[in-house]
Amino acid sequence: MPHSHPLVAFALALAASGLVAQTQQLTLPDNHYLSENPSQLGNTGSGVWWRAAGPSRFQIVYNGSHFTGNSGVTGPITITKIKFRGEDAETNLGGQVYNGVTVQVGSTTLAAGALSTTFAANLAPAAPSTTTMGAVGTTNVTVAPAAGTMPNNWNIELDLVAMGIVAQFNPLGAEPNLLIDVNVPTAPANAPPLGLIAMQNTTGTLAQIRGQGLTATAAGAATGTLNANPLVIGVEFLGPGGYTTVVAASNEFYGGACGGSASSFYQGFVNGQRFDLGAGLTLIPDNSSAPTTYTITSGAPAPDLTKVNVSPNSILDDGVVNFPLGFSFPFPGGATTTIVPSTNGFVWLDGAMTDSAFAAVAARLLGDPVTGTTAPLYSGGRLAILWSDLNMQRNVGLNPNAGLHVLVDSTGGAGNNICYVTWLDVAPFNIVGGTGVNGHARWTLQMVLFENGLVQYRYGSTPTYVGASTVTVNCYAAMVGFSPGRIGGLAGVNAADPQNRDLSLEAPFSTQPEGGVGNIGQVALTTPNAGGAQYGGRLYPGQTATWNATNVPAGTLLGAQLIDLASSRPGLQIPTITAPGCMLSTTTGATLWELFVLPASTAVGTVPLAVPPGFSGTTIHAQFVTLGGLFGAADLITSSSNAIVQVIGLN
Repeated sequence: MPHSHPLVAFALALAASGLVAQTQQLTLPDNHYLSENPSQLGNTGSGVWWRAAGPSRFQIVYNGSHFTGNSGVTGPITITKIKFRGEDAETNLGGQVYNGVTVQVGSTTLAAGALSTTFAANLAPAAPSTTTMGAVGTTNVTVAPAAGTMPNNWNIELDLVAMGIVAQFNPLGAEPNLLIDVNVPTAPANAPPLGLIAMQNTTGTLAQIRGQGLTATAAGAATGTLNANPLVIGVEFLGPGGYTTVVAASNEFYGGACGGSASSFYQGFVNGQRFDLGAGLTLIPDNSSAPTTYTITSGAPAPDLTKVNVSPNSILDDGVVNFPLGFSFPFPGGATTTIVPSTNGFVWLDGAMTDSAFAAVAARLLGDPVTGTTAPLYSGGRLAILWSDLNMQRNVGLNPNAGLHVLVDSTGGAGNNICYVTWLDVAPFNIVGGTGVNGHARWTLQMVLFENGLVQYRYGSTPTYVGASTVTVNCYAAMVGFSPGRIGGLAGVNAADPQNRDLSLEAPFSTQPEGGVGNIGQVALTTPNAGGAQYGGRLYPGQTATWNATNVPAGTLLGAQLIDLASSRPGLQIPTITAPGCMLSTTTGATLWELFVLPASTAVGTVPLAVPPGFSGTTIHAQFVTLGGLFGAADLITSSSNAIVQVIGLN
């Protein structure tokens, strides 16, 4: 037998006897495991269910197909917990307390879209519809902290067992749909600095959500307003089906692309991605007076909080500060005597720049102009320590000096000037704010510019997860990096695209003198659901994946798409195997998935990978390489893309 240890055998015997039951779980709807939005862009959540300002009553119905479909429930179950979570990637201290909340859970023939605006009519509908509700339970609800993950953690839990409710439900029975009735008699106890996070609701059509809600702003209300976007609900239960562990399907870029000539570098963080650069970064120029490249190394000192002003230079939302340095600061691609720091976590290296847009878009970092205008907009060089949608005033109640500070220390004399740009006690835009509401996120960032061209990205308190999401397609939640901007001014061309890389693992590395040729990019594609505007589709059962490579060098004779179940992080750099500056981000045992003879600039993958059930948690690593060594080049791999790790999970 595979489990021969006596303790394992004893546990198996207990489970078989029914004395131990495994708690299972699932999410309603069954296509909202990762996020509210299938493209992983930002949404605002909803405050009409669990209200901050007063009492409420709400009902939610979800069709039984959420249980019997992907979740695999095959018979009666006993629901033990009903759970709710805050909006995607938002943090909150929690601590709010709702007293005397009443809960009923039952089954109904009423389908999504069939709710009445009268609460009682849903609990006892007119024939031929029927509803069977369980006992009423009463509880006090304490809202737990929201971690800001994606998906966010369940921060409101209704423990039916603790309330003495035996909630039996059968999605295959005569009443196959789940109906939940919650009455919240008062506003939460919510002393400063607390503020209630908006709860995650649903996005999609009725056919996709297969659920509906009814809300009212009075305790015990008789009637309410129908809501086509009910809250996302977590369900724990005893019985067949569901999941012991939930793994949401997700993707992430890693690895360093090579083969072009890019002076820029960046990492774009998707909504809810872990921010792992707290140790800092140091950008070392190759020449202190006229640098052409940076070497980027991990590590920088902690922020020096003595290098701030008696009051901020700016506390504006989407603001900039035009700041004369008093010295010339050199960087690869130019030099400047004036910088323009933005309240959104970046510094322009061009005094003509005025844009402070929060949207972290790679093309804008690289100098993209706006079609139809002669304004410079994004054409300047830029250093980004945490380019994101920040707010300078979320913590002024805790620190009146919070905001953007710019200070030059000239005590070292000519040639030794240092400029400190500090974002002190700031927060992302989507954190709960208001009078007396502080502290849900307190971030301090400091960019230090030395007169000799050295740059330090210093991080104090930083986000565990990047959660300043937006609604802009192809926009990252945050970006860290550098670009000299548009080469040749507004009439020139964008800086070469180095491709998104993982800065925490692939340093040290060096940029190159700008050559106008970018590196190879990796693109994941899936059908039938494309999803993921930032980096392509996610892998879950029913999806079929292919991979494209973009910006393949002209004259390439043979390219290869590699697929692996493991990775090399940081990548492998092996003489005669990988060209200087290139890395293999899969393992040496990767599968050669597809060959491309004389590939075009975009190598379009045609060999599909179908995702079957049962592989939750499996990782797929994909990287494109060119094999010039087979045709006389000194190294087998002459150029390579960055890589994508795709975690197979739930939609």
